[in-house]
Amino acid sequence: MSKYLITPLLALMLISSSCSSNNDEATMASTTAAPTTTAAPTTTAAPTTTAAPTTTAAPTTTAAPTTTEEVDTEPPSAPTNVMCFSGGGGSGELRVKFDAPSDPSDIETIRVYTDEGSGFQRLVKTPIDGSPATQGVVWDLSVSDPTDWKIGVYPVPFGVDFGIALTFGDAAGNESGWNPVTIFINPSGVCNTSVYP
Repeated sequence: MSKYLITPLLALMLISSSCSSNNDEATMASTTAAPTTTAAPTTTAAPTTTAAPTTTAAPTTTAAPTTTEEVDTEPPSAPTNVMCFSGGGGSGELRVKFDAPSDPSDIETIRVYTDEGSGFQRLVKTPIDGSPATQGVVWDLSVSDPTDWKIGVYPVPFGVDFGIALTFGDAAGNESGWNPVTIFINPSGVCNTSVYP
């Protein structure tokens, strides 16, 4: 064979061999798949349970103790031994004395009533509470003596009989009864006390 013929044949063989080797590699490459990785299984978290709300019992309220306070409805004893102490001459003043109460701390008011022929009327002013009435004033209260208390009354009539009565009142508003007397004052201021009327 001519050297020119061998050379192209050799070249063809080389090319054929090279192609075969490339095909083998390609075939190999295509047949060997990359290993597949299995994804880790997804885990579902256990459902969270919400605890039932705790209920707090309503606080028990203790009722305030009921205190039964006794209402004072008992009036003080009436003033006793009411008598004329002195008259004021023509000025219409009269001083009266009476027994001190057994419990002076229980007495809050002293009220003076006079009767000049139309029934007893409370005087305008009392020594403690100032309660209103229709006539006169009360003054000169003396309660320091443990035996006799004294009070002044103005004005009172002279030369005629008139009635006078005193009452005690306590802090609860209870007013005592009375022991009225009849008083006569002569123009010179001398007074006499007698049983009413």
